[in-house]
Amino acid sequence: MEILYHDNEIVVCVKPVGVSSEDGDNSLPALLRAELGGDIFPLHRLDLNVGGIMVYARTKNAAARLSKAIQD
Repeated sequence: MEILYHDNEIVVCVKPVGVSSEDGDNSLPALLRAELGGDIFPLHRLDLNVGGIMVYARTKNAAARLSKAIQD
């Protein structure tokens, strides 16, 4: 997993093929929590067999704001 950017509110990383973008054992959120500590909130998903850029929120407030921006 490559972290491209992170701050107190978001983390942007590269999801490898074969790693789940949603919570679970050995998932990207679990790997990010182990690396960065704290909460990780998925905002979107990529299928297991697809790699690509993922954005996760690190706070509930950031998750709410980013989810609204995605909807808009």
